[in-house]
Amino acid sequence: KPSTQISVVHPSSQRYRVRITPLYYVEPLLGNYKMNTLSNPSIDRNDLVNLISKSQEYIDTLKSIVSIQNLEDLVSDNRPTTTEKDFSPEALKELEKQISQVKVMFENDSTILMELPGKPSVEYNCEQMGFRGQKTKTWKMLIDILSFAPHTFNFGIAYSYPDGSKKNRQKCKDYDAKWKLLDELNKKLLVFFQKEFGWNFPQGYKFYKEVVTARDGDKSFKFIVGVPSSKDQESPLDNIEKRFLSHDESDLIKKIQALNNDFSVDSSAHNEPPEFLVAALNVGRSKFGWDEKKVMEIIRY
Repeated sequence: KPSTQISVVHPSSQRYRVRITPLYYVEPLLGNYKMNTLSNPSIDRNDLVNLISKSQEYIDTLKSIVSIQNLEDLVSDNRPTTTEKDFSPEALKELEKQISQVKVMFENDSTILMELPGKPSVEYNCEQMGFRGQKTKTWKMLIDILSFAPHTFNFGIAYSYPDGSKKNRQKCKDYDAKWKLLDELNKKLLVFFQKEFGWNFPQGYKFYKEVVTARDGDKSFKFIVGVPSSKDQESPLDNIEKRFLSHDESDLIKKIQALNNDFSVDSSAHNEPPEFLVAALNVGRSKFGWDEKKVMEIIRY
């Protein structure tokens, strides 16, 4: 034929049209392509046949560059994932049942244990679960919730009204930051369960739920949070509490507020271990008779 046209689809989804004529040929060069002009356009029929045959080899080379697997990946990437599909009520109920039977346990600052029904517990470190490291805010949030009973979390109220007027409202410190952090943690858990166990989730699925406690807005994870049966994970607070027994109530409140600011999930670094905050609160309850309302007033200050 006087000329031949082929269409080549590159993995980038760009479509290129290449025209092969007797006067030009395509030459692959280190992954790029250039068009060379023949120095002598006056060629006989046999040379033309040979040229077209040679050009066909280059065409085959172009075709081989296009990976079929890459094309399949591109197509699959454009398809809606299982997480974007609607779950039937029955499928969602079964998923919730699966999650409720998973047991997650604190092991140490960089590792947790996870146990599925009928299977032995498996150890996962923060990197295996998709976190950059044990010092990231999202990992610290997970560890803090797993470490201390009753394993609930509460971000308080979004706004406060110092003078009782709705016109003069103030945004509560760290409220939005904590919710954003929880959203990132939820995404990490979704990806982990998908990759590790092949579980699928409906769009917008949450690993936490509202729980009925003395405080409004308390939440907990949907899976079981426990301690390994072979280990005692209770913190030895008695010795830590001794350092706070000499404080009067005013000094103890200041110390607790400083510790609480240090342990905000939005804080970039912790100066004291979390047991110190728990121990200080325990002293306040036992020594000064603080109830939960008083504790929350101190923490939210």
